[in-house]
Formats: sequence, C-alpha cells, structure tokens
Amino acid sequence: VVISVPLNVVFGVSAAWCVSKYSFRGKSILVTLIDLPFSVSPVIAGLVYVLMFGAQGFLGPWLQDHDIQIVFALPGIVLATIFVTVPFVARELIPLMQEQGTQEEEAARLLGANGWQMFWHVTVPNIKWGLIYGVVLCTARAMGEFGAVSVVSGHIRGVTNTLPLHVEILYNEYQFAAAFAVASVLALLALVTLAVKVWVEKRAGAT
Repeated sequence: VVISVPLNVVFGVSAAWCVSKYSFRGKSILVTLIDLPFSVSPVIAGLVYVLMFGAQGFLGPWLQDHDIQIVFALPGIVLATIFVTVPFVARELIPLMQEQGTQEEEAARLLGANGWQMFWHVTVPNIKWGLIYGVVLCTARAMGEFGAVSVVSGHIRGVTNTLPLHVEILYNEYQFAAAFAVASVLALLALVTLAVKVWVEKRAGAT
C-alpha cells in the first residue's frame, strides 16, 4: 500500500490530465490500458508476472544473471498490487476533469502562471475531493488484494505474505483463532476505509 498507492496517484493524475486536457494519437489505447485490470482476472495478471520474471520466464535468466529477484519477493507484490489498483485514481479523475474543462487553466496561463503554479493552484483544488476518493478506493483495493499477490508472493512467512495471505496460511494450519484475529484487523481497516469514503462523499457533495 505504501509503495503502490503513491505511484498510482502519480500515474492516475498524469493520465487523467492527458486524457481530459489534450487530444493525441493513442488516447483511446491509454484509456483501454487504464481499464484493463477490470477485465483481467488478478490471478491471470499474477501468472503473467511469473511467466515474465520467474526463473523460467522470459526475463528470468537475465534477472538471475544480474542477481535481481522480482517474483517471490517484494517487487513482485508491488507490481501485482499496482496492476490491480491502476484504474481507481484515474477513473475518478477523468470524468471530473473533463467536466471542468480547460478554461481556468487557460486563464491562469494568460495571467502568467507556469505549469507547476497552474497545477497546484488551479487544478489540484478543483480535483482534491475526487483525488481523495480515488486514493481511498485504491488503498482499500490494495489492502484486500489476494489473487495476483498470492501467485507472485510465494507465501514466504514474514517476508512476502500480506494480511489476506496470512489469513489463508493460518486457516490452512488450523489456527482458527489466529486467522480470525488477523481477519478482524482487515475488517477493522475496511470499516475505517468505508467511514473515510462516506466522509469524502459528503464533503464532495457539500462543495
């Protein structure tokens, strides 16, 4: 979550800016790629990473020669989580930024604002609630991801097992009380996320 959510925020804002503010060749391809995780099973996505970066994968020999491990290590979990959470920030911002248009940015440009000033003082205030909402959804999806992470993690206890994977491990070991305790932590995080989501919706509706 700590790694994948900020990266998806950067990508989501950049992609939404490009799609909503500019016309360019390949725009429809970019939109299709953003929506791709909605149509591909997370398990299939994890398998693709194994086929690409695993020991017998397409890039596996090169990675081994350079002592780089992606699958069954933290980088694989991060990549899998990034893939399944890519659409959430971008999909919240694209319609919002399209509805707002480009008039305010153009006015700021005419008044002498540079790109960063225009972004921080004009664009960000207009999209802040949609951005927060997208971050909340992205965080919730990242915390609860199981399929893709299960394929690429290797279930190495204390190294590559996330909370959902840890619940599965404990349950398979018949440690039902421990599995319930860890699942309760996930449930509590889900309730907190839901509360934040409702609060953001109310604030966005009020403004």
